[in-house]
Amino acid sequence: MKKLIVAGKWGFVKREKNIKFLKEWGLLIDDVKDILLDLQPGDYVKGPEQDRLDGKEGDIWIFKNSRYLDVCIYIKLRYNPPEEVVCISFHEDESQEKGVKKNDE
Repeated sequence: MKKLIVAGKWGFVKREKNIKFLKEWGLLIDDVKDILLDLQPGDYVKGPEQDRLDGKEGDIWIFKNSRYLDVCIYIKLRYNPPEEVVCISFHEDESQEKGVKKNDE
């Protein structure tokens, strides 16, 4: 996935929740790219799973990252090899607000 992101073969879904989060924290799409490229095995939550909501080709991978901001970022990626990576979700982890630990989903 990281090779595709580096090559510019990735997309970012401009959902209201994602855009609101970027604005609140003063982040740019380049910042999202940097955070995605720095994902570590410890950030992994689950996946691959079939994309059930959109019915699109590819697998869903979920990560949570708290190294950059004062909040945990919930990151959902759709990976459809060999040429597609899409960041579907990039926002504050809602389970964190409810007191759920990182890997309890």
